[in-house]
Amino acid sequence: MGTRQQVLLGIDVGATGIKAGVFDPQGHLLASAGRRNGPVPQPGGDPGWMIWDVEAIWQAVCAACQAALAKVDVEVGGVSVTGFGADGVALDRDGTPRYPMISWHCSRTTPQRDWLSGQLDPREIYRITGYHNYPINTLNRWRWLREHEPSVLDGAHRWLMVQDYVVYRLTGAFSTEATIASTTMAFDLNRHTWSERLLQIAGMPAHLLPAISTPGTVLGTLHTAAATATGIPEGTPVATGGHDCEIGALGSGTTDPETFIDITGTWEMIIAALDRFQPLPVLFDEGIDYECHTVPGRYLCQGLMLAGGVVEWVLGAFYRDVAADKRYEVFMEEAGAESAGSGGLLLLPAFIRGMGAFQAHDATGALVGLTTTTRRGQIARAVLEACCYQLRKQRQVISTELGLDPESLLVLGGGTRNPLWLQMKADVTGLPVSVPEHDEITLLGTAMLAGVGAGVYADLEEAVKATRFPLQTFEPDPAAHARYTDLYENLFSALPSSLEGISRSLAARALA
Repeated sequence: MGTRQQVLLGIDVGATGIKAGVFDPQGHLLASAGRRNGPVPQPGGDPGWMIWDVEAIWQAVCAACQAALAKVDVEVGGVSVTGFGADGVALDRDGTPRYPMISWHCSRTTPQRDWLSGQLDPREIYRITGYHNYPINTLNRWRWLREHEPSVLDGAHRWLMVQDYVVYRLTGAFSTEATIASTTMAFDLNRHTWSERLLQIAGMPAHLLPAISTPGTVLGTLHTAAATATGIPEGTPVATGGHDCEIGALGSGTTDPETFIDITGTWEMIIAALDRFQPLPVLFDEGIDYECHTVPGRYLCQGLMLAGGVVEWVLGAFYRDVAADKRYEVFMEEAGAESAGSGGLLLLPAFIRGMGAFQAHDATGALVGLTTTTRRGQIARAVLEACCYQLRKQRQVISTELGLDPESLLVLGGGTRNPLWLQMKADVTGLPVSVPEHDEITLLGTAMLAGVGAGVYADLEEAVKATRFPLQTFEPDPAAHARYTDLYENLFSALPSSLEGISRSLAARALA
């Protein structure tokens, strides 16, 4: 009788879906399964308050793990978990949530963002944490709780981020690590520890925050109840994972500044991997943030932009006559049928005020150039072009201010399954766009950390070498690049400043 194959299990807690993936030590995906995820209205809360049902997240994790493991006859050697940033929950000693986990979809903490900016200059916050003062930042959630539900923090045992909560359910360990900590706007990137100054301002007790671990560190082993719920064998070692964008960067195998990483999903991030933290004033002005990398001593310099979220808005607004499971396909077909320039349409994808590539102008979204003959396919193409324009803008900011000259873009995430969008990225930026021939890079990065923790790999360097895959490359078309350069430099680039006064006036009236 043969020995069962030893594998690594990665768990990805995403904002729209929760996945589990089974990998061999060479990084091949043997099986995977997923369950949908999404925020829900807070019971008894004000209109628009959105939360995560943490028990539903746990049940989805269990179901995804069971379904993935049922497809293969293997021995799980190690587990790791990744997840989205910013969102967390206060827990009692027995793990009971003391208040619902507020979702990044919820805007209730905008007043706390404004209050914090009055307590400490946002540029000083940026110098400490590498983050802009966004309403969704964890620090502003803590301040909201301090003002509205002070007993939640006063009586809590620990605060855990979403991925850390799943690790707790697997092992009973209260833990966190550097990459997810750096999404809270409470982590001092220079000192690599929690910022006592910011915690004190927010009214967050420091003892609620776990010690910072290094990704790939074993936190504990799977206990009996978790083994029964997930199908993962009891006693399996569970290692720290990290924030999903850092884990995706790890899974891609790219750590050099010559290749910028572009992660496309609901949000899009253009990322450069650096060996230094440089919170330059101009980077603050242009909306560039920093986070810790999974690789110790390195940082991710990144521009955060809404992308897939704008596509989702167009699908809901203009494609309601199409069956829900066909809308994206029809959207892309119609966008592909239109020519570069979208028939004279320009879209400004600033759909979340105060965040993204155009926050310096306090921009809101706009669609310019509509006529009585405008087709919805032209609107669809204008959305894709706009997302590529903002990608070009933020790439240029990082390149110019940090003296980097990238030779290519490596695209990860949901956008890797869209040839039209990939070619458009190449044509607009003028850079070759490469895509790993691997379906689940973020899950792979998580499994690599599980392997480091389990001793399958000696370290991250060995894990990267063991799990490399070929790349598919899209070369820029010179004629298309020239056309897009004209549109970008002479028209699109002028939109944010031209509409600044109108955007501010509209926002003021909406809040009145």
